Amino acid sequence: MRIFILLLLVLTVIPLRAQEPSQDAQPANPAVDTSQVENLISTLENDAERQQLIEQLQLLVEANQEEAGPLESITEALNIEQAGTGLASEVVHFLSSYGLSKSFIGDLVTFALMLLLIAAGVFINGRLSLLFDRRLKKLRKRFHLDGRRFHSLFRLQRWAGYGLGLALLLYSALHLFASYQGGKSQAPALSGLFSTGFVLVVVFLLVLLIWEGVNASLEVVEYKNRRLNPARLQTITPIIRNALLFALTLMALMVVLSELGVNIMPLLAGAGVLGIAIGFGAQTLVRDFLTGAMVIFEDLLQIGDVVQLGDKFGVVEKITIRKIQLRDLDGTVHTVPFGEVTIVSNLTKEYSYYLFNVGVAYRENVDEVIACLKELDAGLRADEKFGPLILEPIEILGLDKFDDSAIVIKARTKTLPHEKWTVGREFNRRMKIAFDERNIEIPFPHQTIYFGEDKQGQAPNANVRLVRESGGIRAEE
Repeated sequence: MRIFILLLLVLTVIPLRAQEPSQDAQPANPAVDTSQVENLISTLENDAERQQLIEQLQLLVEANQEEAGPLESITEALNIEQAGTGLASEVVHFLSSYGLSKSFIGDLVTFALMLLLIAAGVFINGRLSLLFDRRLKKLRKRFHLDGRRFHSLFRLQRWAGYGLGLALLLYSALHLFASYQGGKSQAPALSGLFSTGFVLVVVFLLVLLIWEGVNASLEVVEYKNRRLNPARLQTITPIIRNALLFALTLMALMVVLSELGVNIMPLLAGAGVLGIAIGFGAQTLVRDFLTGAMVIFEDLLQIGDVVQLGDKFGVVEKITIRKIQLRDLDGTVHTVPFGEVTIVSNLTKEYSYYLFNVGVAYRENVDEVIACLKELDAGLRADEKFGPLILEPIEILGLDKFDDSAIVIKARTKTLPHEKWTVGREFNRRMKIAFDERNIEIPFPHQTIYFGEDKQGQAPNANVRLVRESGGIRAEE
Protein backbone atom coordinates (compact mmCIF):
# COMPACT_ATOMS: atom_id res chain seq x y z
CA MET A 1 0.00 0.00 0.00
CA ARG A 2 2.87 2.36 0.84
CA ILE A 3 4.51 1.64 -2.53
CA PHE A 4 1.27 2.50 -4.33
CA ILE A 5 1.08 5.86 -2.53
CA LEU A 6 4.66 6.61 -3.47
CA LEU A 7 3.93 5.82 -7.11
CA LEU A 8 1.06 8.29 -7.12
CA LEU A 9 3.32 10.91 -5.56
CA VAL A 10 6.00 10.37 -8.20
CA LEU A 11 3.48 10.54 -11.01
CA THR A 12 2.14 13.85 -9.75
CA VAL A 13 5.52 15.42 -9.10
CA ILE A 14 7.38 14.39 -12.28
CA PRO A 15 4.99 16.06 -14.78
CA LEU A 16 5.19 19.30 -12.86
CA ARG A 17 8.98 19.31 -13.16
CA ALA A 18 8.85 18.27 -16.81
CA GLN A 19 6.97 21.40 -17.83
CA GLU A 20 9.05 24.42 -18.82
CA PRO A 21 8.06 27.58 -17.04
CA SER A 22 6.90 30.40 -19.25
CA GLN A 23 8.32 33.87 -19.14
CA ASP A 24 5.30 35.28 -17.35
CA ALA A 25 5.11 32.43 -14.92
CA GLN A 26 5.95 33.23 -11.32
CA PRO A 27 7.90 30.77 -9.16
CA ALA A 28 5.68 28.84 -6.85
CA ASN A 29 6.47 27.08 -3.62
CA PRO A 30 3.84 24.39 -3.29
CA ALA A 31 3.49 22.83 0.11
CA VAL A 32 4.90 19.29 0.33
CA ASP A 33 3.74 16.69 2.80
CA THR A 34 6.89 15.83 4.92
CA SER A 35 5.59 12.41 5.89
CA GLN A 36 5.36 11.34 2.27
CA VAL A 37 8.93 12.61 1.63
CA GLU A 38 10.24 10.68 4.60
CA ASN A 39 8.54 7.53 3.36
CA LEU A 40 10.11 8.04 -0.07
CA ILE A 41 13.59 8.47 1.51
CA SER A 42 13.21 5.33 3.60
CA THR A 43 12.09 3.39 0.55
CA LEU A 44 15.12 4.52 -1.45
CA GLU A 45 17.50 3.56 1.36
CA ASN A 46 16.12 0.01 1.50
CA ASP A 47 17.56 -2.03 -1.40
CA ALA A 48 14.63 -4.42 -1.77
CA GLU A 49 12.01 -1.71 -1.65
CA ARG A 50 14.05 0.51 -3.97
CA GLN A 51 14.33 -2.28 -6.53
CA GLN A 52 10.61 -2.96 -6.29
CA LEU A 53 9.87 0.75 -6.86
CA ILE A 54 12.15 0.80 -9.91
CA GLU A 55 10.35 -2.22 -11.40
CA GLN A 56 6.96 -0.60 -10.85
CA LEU A 57 8.14 2.61 -12.52
CA GLN A 58 9.48 0.69 -15.54
CA LEU A 59 6.17 -1.14 -15.97
CA LEU A 60 4.32 2.19 -15.78
CA VAL A 61 6.59 3.77 -18.43
CA GLU A 62 6.15 0.79 -20.78
CA ALA A 63 2.36 0.93 -20.43
CA ASN A 64 2.38 4.68 -21.11
CA GLN A 65 4.51 4.18 -24.24
CA GLU A 66 2.19 1.45 -25.59
CA GLU A 67 -0.81 3.77 -25.23
CA ALA A 68 0.85 6.95 -26.49
CA GLY A 69 2.55 5.44 -29.51
CA PRO A 70 -0.55 4.60 -31.64
CA LEU A 71 -2.26 7.85 -30.69
CA GLU A 72 0.72 9.88 -31.87
CA SER A 73 0.86 7.96 -35.13
CA ILE A 74 -2.88 8.42 -35.75
CA THR A 75 -2.57 12.12 -35.01
CA GLU A 76 0.25 12.42 -37.52
CA ALA A 77 -1.61 10.32 -40.12
CA LEU A 78 -4.82 12.33 -39.91
CA ASN A 79 -2.98 15.64 -39.55
CA ILE A 80 -5.50 16.79 -36.99
CA GLU A 81 -3.69 19.94 -36.04
CA GLN A 82 -3.50 21.12 -39.64
CA ALA A 83 -7.12 20.13 -40.31
CA GLY A 84 -8.25 22.22 -37.38
CA THR A 85 -6.95 25.30 -39.16
CA GLY A 86 -9.28 24.65 -42.18
CA LEU A 87 -12.61 26.19 -43.21
CA ALA A 88 -14.47 24.99 -40.12
CA SER A 89 -11.85 26.50 -37.84
CA GLU A 90 -12.02 29.77 -39.74
CA VAL A 91 -15.82 29.85 -39.44
CA VAL A 92 -15.66 29.14 -35.73
CA HIS A 93 -12.97 31.81 -35.29
CA PHE A 94 -15.11 34.31 -37.28
CA LEU A 95 -18.21 33.65 -35.21
CA SER A 96 -16.20 33.73 -31.99
CA SER A 97 -14.98 37.22 -32.91
CA TYR A 98 -18.57 38.44 -32.42
CA GLY A 99 -18.62 37.15 -28.88
CA LEU A 100 -20.46 33.90 -29.58
CA SER A 101 -19.60 30.94 -27.40
CA LYS A 102 -18.59 27.60 -28.82
CA SER A 103 -21.71 25.94 -27.38
CA PHE A 104 -23.95 28.47 -29.13
CA ILE A 105 -22.04 27.99 -32.39
CA GLY A 106 -22.68 24.25 -32.09
CA ASP A 107 -26.39 24.91 -31.50
CA LEU A 108 -26.45 27.23 -34.50
CA VAL A 109 -24.94 24.54 -36.73
CA THR A 110 -27.49 22.06 -35.38
CA PHE A 111 -30.31 24.51 -36.15
CA ALA A 112 -29.09 24.89 -39.74
CA LEU A 113 -29.01 21.12 -40.15
CA MET A 114 -32.53 20.90 -38.70
CA LEU A 115 -33.76 23.45 -41.25
CA LEU A 116 -32.37 21.31 -44.06
CA LEU A 117 -33.92 18.15 -42.63
CA ILE A 118 -37.32 19.83 -42.10
CA ALA A 119 -37.36 21.22 -45.65
CA ALA A 120 -36.38 17.84 -47.08
CA GLY A 121 -39.00 16.02 -44.99
CA VAL A 122 -41.82 18.40 -45.96
CA PHE A 123 -40.87 18.20 -49.62
CA ILE A 124 -40.67 14.39 -49.61
CA ASN A 125 -44.01 14.13 -47.77
CA GLY A 126 -45.71 16.39 -50.35
CA ARG A 127 -44.27 14.46 -53.28
CA LEU A 128 -45.31 11.14 -51.73
CA SER A 129 -48.89 12.33 -51.23
CA LEU A 130 -49.11 13.44 -54.87
CA LEU A 131 -47.53 10.17 -56.00
CA PHE A 132 -50.01 8.07 -54.00
CA ASP A 133 -52.91 10.16 -55.34
CA ARG A 134 -51.80 9.58 -58.93
CA ARG A 135 -51.24 5.88 -58.35
CA LEU A 136 -54.84 5.54 -57.15
CA LYS A 137 -56.20 6.70 -60.52
CA LYS A 138 -55.97 3.17 -61.90
CA LEU A 139 -57.73 1.83 -58.81
CA ARG A 140 -60.49 4.41 -59.18
CA LYS A 141 -61.04 3.50 -62.83
CA ARG A 142 -60.94 -0.21 -62.12
CA PHE A 143 -63.59 -0.10 -59.39
CA HIS A 144 -65.48 2.85 -60.95
CA LEU A 145 -64.93 5.15 -57.98
CA ASP A 146 -65.34 8.89 -57.89
CA GLY A 147 -62.50 10.76 -59.59
CA ARG A 148 -61.50 12.51 -56.35
CA ARG A 149 -61.99 9.61 -53.98
CA PHE A 150 -59.31 9.58 -51.18
CA HIS A 151 -58.09 12.99 -52.43
CA SER A 152 -58.98 14.65 -49.11
CA LEU A 153 -56.89 12.04 -47.27
CA PHE A 154 -53.75 12.93 -49.20
CA ARG A 155 -54.47 16.63 -48.85
CA LEU A 156 -54.59 16.20 -45.07
CA GLN A 157 -51.30 14.30 -45.30
CA ARG A 158 -49.65 17.27 -46.99
CA TRP A 159 -51.02 19.77 -44.49
CA ALA A 160 -50.01 17.52 -41.61
CA GLY A 161 -46.46 17.53 -43.01
CA TYR A 162 -46.50 21.33 -43.18
CA GLY A 163 -47.75 21.55 -39.60
CA LEU A 164 -45.17 19.09 -38.29
CA GLY A 165 -42.38 20.93 -40.08
CA LEU A 166 -43.55 24.26 -38.64
CA ALA A 167 -43.71 22.74 -35.13
CA LEU A 168 -40.16 21.37 -35.40
CA LEU A 169 -38.94 24.70 -36.72
CA LEU A 170 -40.51 26.52 -33.78
CA TYR A 171 -39.05 24.00 -31.35
CA SER A 172 -35.52 24.42 -32.76
CA ALA A 173 -35.81 28.22 -32.87
CA LEU A 174 -36.84 28.41 -29.22
CA HIS A 175 -33.97 26.14 -28.22
CA LEU A 176 -31.50 28.28 -30.18
CA PHE A 177 -32.86 31.49 -28.65
CA ALA A 178 -32.55 30.05 -25.14
CA SER A 179 -28.97 29.00 -25.89
CA TYR A 180 -28.14 32.52 -27.08
CA GLN A 181 -29.64 34.07 -23.95
CA GLY A 182 -27.78 31.62 -21.76
CA GLY A 183 -30.96 30.51 -20.02
CA LYS A 184 -32.91 27.31 -19.85
CA SER A 185 -34.75 26.30 -23.00
CA GLN A 186 -38.54 26.56 -22.91
CA ALA A 187 -38.90 24.27 -25.92
CA PRO A 188 -39.48 21.08 -23.87
CA ALA A 189 -42.60 22.74 -22.44
CA LEU A 190 -44.09 22.59 -25.95
CA SER A 191 -43.75 18.80 -26.16
CA GLY A 192 -47.22 18.33 -24.65
CA LEU A 193 -48.75 20.67 -27.22
CA PHE A 194 -46.95 18.86 -30.04
CA SER A 195 -48.12 15.47 -28.82
CA THR A 196 -51.72 16.73 -28.63
CA GLY A 197 -51.46 18.08 -32.17
CA PHE A 198 -50.05 14.78 -33.38
CA VAL A 199 -52.94 12.85 -31.79
CA LEU A 200 -55.49 15.19 -33.39
CA VAL A 201 -53.90 14.73 -36.81
CA VAL A 202 -54.02 10.96 -36.38
CA VAL A 203 -57.69 11.15 -35.36
CA PHE A 204 -58.57 13.24 -38.42
CA LEU A 205 -56.64 10.84 -40.65
CA LEU A 206 -58.57 7.89 -39.24
CA VAL A 207 -61.91 9.70 -39.63
CA LEU A 208 -61.14 10.57 -43.25
CA LEU A 209 -59.91 7.05 -43.94
CA ILE A 210 -63.14 5.53 -42.59
CA TRP A 211 -65.26 8.08 -44.48
CA GLU A 212 -63.50 7.57 -47.80
CA GLY A 213 -63.37 3.80 -47.35
CA VAL A 214 -67.10 3.47 -46.66
CA ASN A 215 -67.96 5.75 -49.58
CA ALA A 216 -65.68 3.76 -51.88
CA SER A 217 -67.37 0.52 -50.75
CA LEU A 218 -70.81 2.01 -51.42
CA GLU A 219 -69.72 3.11 -54.90
CA VAL A 220 -68.37 -0.37 -55.69
CA VAL A 221 -71.60 -2.01 -54.51
CA GLU A 222 -73.68 0.51 -56.41
CA TYR A 223 -71.76 -0.13 -59.63
CA LYS A 224 -71.95 -3.92 -59.33
CA ASN A 225 -75.72 -3.80 -58.70
CA ARG A 226 -76.57 -1.02 -61.13
CA ARG A 227 -78.51 -3.41 -63.39
CA LEU A 228 -80.54 -4.93 -60.58
CA ASN A 229 -82.05 -1.96 -58.78
CA PRO A 230 -79.94 1.20 -58.94
CA ALA A 231 -82.75 3.41 -57.64
CA ARG A 232 -82.82 1.42 -54.41
CA LEU A 233 -79.11 2.05 -53.85
CA GLN A 234 -79.50 5.73 -54.72
CA THR A 235 -82.17 5.93 -52.06
CA ILE A 236 -80.30 4.16 -49.24
CA THR A 237 -76.72 5.37 -49.81
CA PRO A 238 -77.43 9.08 -49.01
CA ILE A 239 -79.02 8.05 -45.73
CA ILE A 240 -76.06 5.79 -44.87
CA ARG A 241 -73.64 8.61 -45.69
CA ASN A 242 -75.54 11.10 -43.53
CA ALA A 243 -75.69 8.71 -40.58
CA LEU A 244 -71.99 7.87 -40.95
CA LEU A 245 -71.03 11.53 -41.16
CA PHE A 246 -72.99 12.30 -38.01
CA ALA A 247 -71.40 9.40 -36.09
CA LEU A 248 -67.84 10.21 -37.21
CA THR A 249 -68.27 13.89 -36.41
CA LEU A 250 -69.57 13.11 -32.94
CA MET A 251 -66.75 10.65 -32.20
CA ALA A 252 -64.06 13.02 -33.51
CA LEU A 253 -65.48 15.86 -31.43
CA MET A 254 -65.39 13.72 -28.29
CA VAL A 255 -61.77 12.69 -28.93
CA VAL A 256 -60.71 16.28 -29.58
CA LEU A 257 -62.34 17.52 -26.38
CA SER A 258 -60.72 14.69 -24.45
CA GLU A 259 -57.26 15.55 -25.84
CA LEU A 260 -57.77 19.20 -24.94
CA GLY A 261 -58.32 18.19 -21.34
CA VAL A 262 -62.09 18.55 -21.24
CA ASN A 263 -63.93 15.97 -19.14
CA ILE A 264 -66.47 14.53 -21.56
CA MET A 265 -68.38 12.39 -19.04
CA PRO A 266 -70.55 15.31 -17.86
CA LEU A 267 -71.13 16.21 -21.48
CA LEU A 268 -72.32 12.68 -22.24
CA ALA A 269 -74.63 12.72 -19.24
CA GLY A 270 -75.95 16.15 -20.20
CA ALA A 271 -76.45 15.02 -23.79
CA GLY A 272 -78.50 12.07 -22.54
CA VAL A 273 -80.75 14.28 -20.45
CA LEU A 274 -81.03 16.80 -23.28
CA GLY A 275 -81.89 14.00 -25.69
CA ILE A 276 -84.74 12.86 -23.46
CA ALA A 277 -86.04 16.43 -23.20
CA ILE A 278 -85.81 16.93 -26.96
CA GLY A 279 -87.54 13.60 -27.48
CA PHE A 280 -90.55 14.77 -25.48
CA GLY A 281 -90.58 18.20 -27.06
CA ALA A 282 -89.91 17.12 -30.63
CA GLN A 283 -92.25 14.20 -31.06
CA THR A 284 -92.97 15.28 -34.62
CA LEU A 285 -89.32 14.93 -35.56
CA VAL A 286 -89.15 11.50 -33.94
CA ARG A 287 -92.28 10.46 -35.77
CA ASP A 288 -90.84 11.71 -39.05
CA PHE A 289 -87.65 9.76 -38.45
CA LEU A 290 -89.37 6.50 -37.54
CA THR A 291 -91.91 6.74 -40.37
CA GLY A 292 -89.16 7.54 -42.84
CA ALA A 293 -87.14 4.55 -41.72
CA MET A 294 -90.12 2.25 -42.23
CA VAL A 295 -90.96 3.72 -45.65
CA ILE A 296 -87.38 3.46 -46.90
CA PHE A 297 -86.50 0.01 -45.60
CA GLU A 298 -89.84 -1.42 -46.71
CA ASP A 299 -89.01 -0.11 -50.19
CA LEU A 300 -92.25 1.81 -50.70
CA LEU A 301 -90.56 4.40 -52.87
CA GLN A 302 -87.16 5.21 -54.32
CA ILE A 303 -85.29 8.04 -55.92
CA GLY A 304 -86.77 8.61 -59.37
CA ASP A 305 -90.19 7.06 -58.69
CA VAL A 306 -93.33 8.91 -59.70
CA VAL A 307 -95.53 8.96 -56.61
CA GLN A 308 -98.53 10.66 -55.15
CA LEU A 309 -98.44 11.57 -51.46
CA GLY A 310 -101.80 12.92 -50.45
CA ASP A 311 -102.58 15.69 -52.90
CA LYS A 312 -98.91 16.08 -53.99
CA PHE A 313 -97.78 14.39 -57.16
CA GLY A 314 -94.32 14.27 -58.73
CA VAL A 315 -90.96 12.56 -59.16
CA VAL A 316 -88.99 11.71 -56.02
CA GLU A 317 -85.81 13.81 -56.21
CA LYS A 318 -84.39 13.57 -52.69
CA ILE A 319 -84.98 11.54 -49.56
CA THR A 320 -83.61 12.35 -46.12
CA ILE A 321 -84.30 10.80 -42.74
CA ARG A 322 -87.08 13.34 -42.19
CA LYS A 323 -88.65 14.36 -45.49
CA ILE A 324 -89.29 13.57 -49.16
CA GLN A 325 -88.73 16.06 -51.96
CA LEU A 326 -90.99 15.83 -55.04
CA ARG A 327 -90.89 17.76 -58.31
CA ASP A 328 -94.05 17.86 -60.39
CA LEU A 329 -94.44 18.26 -64.15
CA ASP A 330 -94.24 22.05 -64.18
CA GLY A 331 -91.09 22.05 -62.00
CA THR A 332 -92.67 22.86 -58.66
CA VAL A 333 -90.83 21.26 -55.73
CA HIS A 334 -92.95 19.79 -52.93
CA THR A 335 -91.39 18.88 -49.58
CA VAL A 336 -93.45 16.36 -47.63
CA PRO A 337 -92.42 15.31 -44.07
CA PHE A 338 -92.56 11.58 -43.46
CA GLY A 339 -94.86 12.15 -40.53
CA GLU A 340 -97.57 13.38 -42.91
CA VAL A 341 -97.27 10.39 -45.23
CA THR A 342 -100.21 8.09 -44.66
CA ILE A 343 -100.68 6.65 -48.15
CA VAL A 344 -97.96 6.21 -50.78
CA SER A 345 -99.23 5.87 -54.36
CA ASN A 346 -96.30 4.69 -56.47
CA LEU A 347 -96.99 4.87 -60.21
CA THR A 348 -93.67 3.39 -61.30
CA LYS A 349 -93.12 0.37 -59.04
CA GLU A 350 -91.40 -2.37 -61.08
CA TYR A 351 -93.69 -1.74 -64.12
CA SER A 352 -96.57 0.51 -65.22
CA TYR A 353 -99.89 0.31 -67.01
CA TYR A 354 -101.25 2.96 -69.33
CA LEU A 355 -105.05 2.93 -69.16
CA PHE A 356 -107.13 3.76 -72.26
CA ASN A 357 -110.73 4.98 -72.17
CA VAL A 358 -111.61 4.98 -75.85
CA GLY A 359 -114.88 6.76 -76.55
CA VAL A 360 -116.66 6.23 -79.91
CA ALA A 361 -120.08 7.14 -81.24
CA TYR A 362 -123.08 4.96 -80.51
CA ARG A 363 -123.36 4.06 -84.19
CA GLU A 364 -119.91 2.43 -84.33
CA ASN A 365 -119.32 -1.32 -84.30
CA VAL A 366 -117.58 -2.24 -81.02
CA ASP A 367 -115.83 -5.32 -82.46
CA GLU A 368 -114.45 -3.25 -85.33
CA VAL A 369 -113.05 -0.70 -82.88
CA ILE A 370 -111.43 -3.46 -80.74
CA ALA A 371 -109.82 -5.01 -83.82
CA CYS A 372 -108.45 -1.61 -84.77
CA LEU A 373 -106.93 -1.16 -81.30
CA LYS A 374 -105.21 -4.56 -81.47
CA GLU A 375 -103.83 -3.74 -84.89
CA LEU A 376 -102.41 -0.46 -83.58
CA ASP A 377 -100.81 -2.25 -80.63
CA ALA A 378 -99.13 -4.82 -82.90
CA GLY A 379 -97.67 -2.05 -85.06
CA LEU A 380 -96.43 -0.13 -82.01
CA ARG A 381 -94.72 -3.20 -80.52
CA ALA A 382 -93.00 -3.83 -83.85
CA ASP A 383 -91.55 -0.31 -83.85
CA GLU A 384 -87.81 -0.11 -83.10
CA LYS A 385 -88.21 2.88 -80.83
CA PHE A 386 -91.36 2.04 -78.87
CA GLY A 387 -91.28 -1.77 -79.00
CA PRO A 388 -88.65 -2.22 -76.25
CA LEU A 389 -90.74 -0.04 -73.95
CA ILE A 390 -93.79 -2.34 -74.08
CA LEU A 391 -93.72 -5.48 -71.94
CA GLU A 392 -96.94 -7.22 -73.02
CA PRO A 393 -99.61 -6.93 -75.78
CA ILE A 394 -102.52 -4.63 -75.17
CA GLU A 395 -105.24 -5.95 -72.88
CA ILE A 396 -108.77 -5.10 -74.07
CA LEU A 397 -111.06 -5.05 -71.06
CA GLY A 398 -114.20 -4.53 -73.22
CA LEU A 399 -117.09 -2.10 -73.37
CA ASP A 400 -116.90 -0.33 -70.04
CA LYS A 401 -119.79 2.17 -69.92
CA PHE A 402 -122.27 4.27 -71.82
CA ASP A 403 -121.67 7.98 -71.54
CA ASP A 404 -124.02 10.75 -72.58
CA SER A 405 -122.63 10.98 -76.09
CA ALA A 406 -120.25 7.99 -76.44
CA ILE A 407 -119.66 4.40 -75.59
CA VAL A 408 -116.37 3.78 -73.72
CA ILE A 409 -114.06 0.85 -74.44
CA LYS A 410 -111.46 0.29 -71.69
CA ALA A 411 -108.00 -1.13 -72.41
CA ARG A 412 -104.51 -1.04 -70.92
CA THR A 413 -100.93 -1.74 -72.02
CA LYS A 414 -98.03 -2.85 -69.79
CA THR A 415 -94.80 -0.85 -70.11
CA LEU A 416 -91.53 -0.18 -68.37
CA PRO A 417 -91.94 1.81 -65.11
CA HIS A 418 -91.29 5.30 -66.46
CA GLU A 419 -92.41 4.80 -70.07
CA LYS A 420 -96.18 4.55 -69.72
CA TRP A 421 -96.75 8.16 -70.72
CA THR A 422 -94.42 7.93 -73.72
CA VAL A 423 -96.17 4.80 -75.02
CA GLY A 424 -99.65 6.17 -74.25
CA ARG A 425 -99.11 9.42 -76.12
CA GLU A 426 -97.78 7.66 -79.21
CA PHE A 427 -100.67 5.17 -79.12
CA ASN A 428 -103.21 8.02 -78.93
CA ARG A 429 -101.59 9.74 -81.91
CA ARG A 430 -101.77 6.63 -84.04
CA MET A 431 -105.33 5.86 -82.89
CA LYS A 432 -106.55 9.30 -84.03
CA ILE A 433 -105.00 8.79 -87.46
CA ALA A 434 -106.47 5.27 -87.81
CA PHE A 435 -109.96 6.36 -86.71
CA ASP A 436 -109.94 9.20 -89.25
CA GLU A 437 -108.88 6.82 -92.02
CA ARG A 438 -111.61 4.29 -91.14
CA ASN A 439 -114.26 6.93 -90.53
CA ILE A 440 -114.73 5.89 -86.91
CA GLU A 441 -116.34 8.78 -85.14
CA ILE A 442 -114.81 10.11 -81.98
CA PRO A 443 -117.75 12.03 -80.53
CA PHE A 444 -117.54 15.31 -78.81
CA PRO A 445 -120.13 16.59 -76.32
CA HIS A 446 -123.43 17.71 -77.93
CA GLN A 447 -127.03 18.23 -76.82
CA THR A 448 -130.40 17.16 -78.30
CA ILE A 449 -133.10 19.87 -78.07
CA TYR A 450 -136.56 18.51 -77.21
CA PHE A 451 -139.61 20.75 -77.86
CA GLY A 452 -142.12 18.48 -76.18
CA GLU A 453 -145.34 16.98 -77.70
CA ASP A 454 -149.16 17.26 -77.32
CA LYS A 455 -151.57 14.55 -76.10
CA GLN A 456 -151.88 13.15 -79.60
CA GLY A 457 -148.12 12.65 -79.76
CA GLN A 458 -147.50 15.47 -82.18
CA ALA A 459 -144.62 17.76 -81.60
CA PRO A 460 -145.19 21.46 -82.14
CA ASN A 461 -143.63 23.12 -85.14
CA ALA A 462 -140.30 24.77 -84.41
CA ASN A 463 -139.92 28.33 -85.67
CA VAL A 464 -136.55 28.06 -87.42
CA ARG A 465 -134.94 30.96 -89.31
CA LEU A 466 -131.91 30.61 -91.54
CA VAL A 467 -129.80 33.71 -91.78
CA ARG A 468 -127.19 34.20 -94.47
CA GLU A 469 -124.79 37.06 -94.71
CA SER A 470 -123.31 37.99 -98.10
CA GLY A 471 -121.25 41.05 -98.80
CA GLY A 472 -122.18 42.52 -95.49
CA ILE A 473 -125.92 42.36 -96.32
CA ARG A 474 -128.08 40.17 -94.03
CA ALA A 475 -130.88 38.29 -95.75
CA GLU A 476 -133.52 36.03 -94.23
CA GLU A 477 -135.18 33.12 -95.91
